[in-house]
Amino acid sequence: MISLQLEKSQAIKGYQGVPLRPEDHDAPVAICLFVRTDPTGYPPFILLRETMDASVYLGCLVDRSRHPKAWIEIWVQNVDRVAFSFRAQLESLTNSLLDHRWADRAAMFRALKRGTIIETGFEFEHPRPALIDGKEGKVVYPVEPATHRPFSLCMDEHVLKQAGLPSYATSLYRYLWNGPGVDEPVFLAVTSGAELPAGVTPVTEIFNGLHPFNPGGGLLLVRPLAPLGLTDFADILGGNAWPGFQCGKEVIRLGGAYAKLEDSEAVLQQGAHLFSGRAGKGGRLLEAFHLKLNLILQALVETRAAIQFQQLPFLVLGAESFRVQLFELGTGLPLFWSAQVDLAESNCALALPVSGSDARYFIPPELPGPSIYRPQRGNLSERGSATVRIRKILPPTPEGTSIEATLATDERLSIAASDLIHVRLPLAIGRVDLYGRADESQALAKGETRFRTIPQVLSGPIVSALEQAEGAPVSNAGFEILPLLTSPCDMYAVAVLAVRVLLVDNENTLAIALDEMLSLARELATEYDPDVVLGDRLRAIVERDRRWVVSLGPQRLVKDPGTREAAARIMPADLWWETVGVILRLFPGIGADSFCRDFGDAPSLALERIFDDAIAKIELLLLRSRSLVVADWSQNLEIHDAIYEVIAKKHGGVVSRD
Repeated sequence: MISLQLEKSQAIKGYQGVPLRPEDHDAPVAICLFVRTDPTGYPPFILLRETMDASVYLGCLVDRSRHPKAWIEIWVQNVDRVAFSFRAQLESLTNSLLDHRWADRAAMFRALKRGTIIETGFEFEHPRPALIDGKEGKVVYPVEPATHRPFSLCMDEHVLKQAGLPSYATSLYRYLWNGPGVDEPVFLAVTSGAELPAGVTPVTEIFNGLHPFNPGGGLLLVRPLAPLGLTDFADILGGNAWPGFQCGKEVIRLGGAYAKLEDSEAVLQQGAHLFSGRAGKGGRLLEAFHLKLNLILQALVETRAAIQFQQLPFLVLGAESFRVQLFELGTGLPLFWSAQVDLAESNCALALPVSGSDARYFIPPELPGPSIYRPQRGNLSERGSATVRIRKILPPTPEGTSIEATLATDERLSIAASDLIHVRLPLAIGRVDLYGRADESQALAKGETRFRTIPQVLSGPIVSALEQAEGAPVSNAGFEILPLLTSPCDMYAVAVLAVRVLLVDNENTLAIALDEMLSLARELATEYDPDVVLGDRLRAIVERDRRWVVSLGPQRLVKDPGTREAAARIMPADLWWETVGVILRLFPGIGADSFCRDFGDAPSLALERIFDDAIAKIELLLLRSRSLVVADWSQNLEIHDAIYEVIAKKHGGVVSRD
């Protein structure tokens, strides 16, 4: 849905909308990038954020008169970011793979939420390279000066080979050229670190003074702007203001629905809530709880839908993965009730093809740094060098050959039964890769792990080489322990996000709130009784130790001191602690109550199913909270008037107020 209308003819002071294609200058509707009109300003365009493989810029839709109509964000494929972000061992990472994943992402947006993508054709076909002339304030398409032919991304494998350049399909290097149809084409290197044979120059040296917007002709995505982070909106619901988003030293203030968010007091008085300042603080507390719970539900639903479509987990979800849009739906309808959560994460995990395995193993799409939204276990796989002793080569089966072996290393390893052990043996015939799982039934000496490989189809020479090595230690064997991580990791991320939405305020940081929640979860796990429902067990713990009310009570929902003092009396205790209980269950492996036993506990070919029970339970909680918000609507004039106005419009203005 595109409803981010601009209120003024000039959307942002000092910027103008410049069409991405020269032929669109007289088009009825054009997609434009915001470019500075002041040549001394830097940068010349507005970078909203960056993902692992994309740079996201602010743009707008304009009509033929160049009047801006709606905010948009323009995603530009950025291969340089990928090269520095992906794990070094992913030797299969290529331009071809990145283009394929970009197209898959566009197909997902198109299939799941058609209104969240503005299709240009450049989601699947590379556009012309584009730079920005800061002095002229326009988009520049580079042209080779001698032949006057436009540069384009070279994807012709034969031409690249003749020029002594790396393959496009099997590398991460990209080059522009002025072909085809030129006897001696000119090549420019686009990506950092690209090979530079004689005569090949980096594009930055040729077009000095121009700013790179899409210098490599990367694929594009155009989407309606989702300016609010989910946690930003949760803070607004708690009573904070939102001044806009910052670009360098500038604060970009949006019109329309977002203009009201700059003043927290105005938010209370101007129809963003059902309950205004005169309607009572209690109503606003219940409303804030209901709307925050709805954010958590939407985050779960969005995550489930994306995982179901791609049958891949994300493994890198965090607060920045979710955005929020607000829509002005009409007079009398509260603004905050229109909030729509959008999953803006652009990268799923990479599946490892392990033949013969009954489980699917995944690795994050980028090297994950520390994040409170990711479980500590499995952030990085363990690796090192070891001595391997082949004990036995088992008789072959239709699925392949399995090997029983012992891994001996000085490393201190923590290997679960579901972990995948990848061993790289240096044999006389060359490198042999084996994949297996630990045998926990065998108690071995310190530093040793018994494992059995999954059935693999091995050639005759490899089997012979393994037979020759049987019984003899093979030293300097590389190994890697890969945890079985799937969609429960994403459930963990949403659980932490739920803690952030419900329990973080001016006193509670996310680190403190999360630590308290996990402590409560462990206490709940120690008192597990299958004959007592979770809600009753949780309430017994809270009543026995009132510190949980202080750290995790409903007063964390808002910042208003008066409302916080009365929160325990306003919020029904059973509803609040049942909600806390459901959030606790989102954390995998905490105890018998968890929706998932561990971070690999998901059906191999139906990774999304783990979310079904959680979504159903939060929907019931949401229904109960909604009934609290509107239960006494006949005594609340604001709600009564809002409902009346909507009904009156539907019936042509003829309806009684009684």
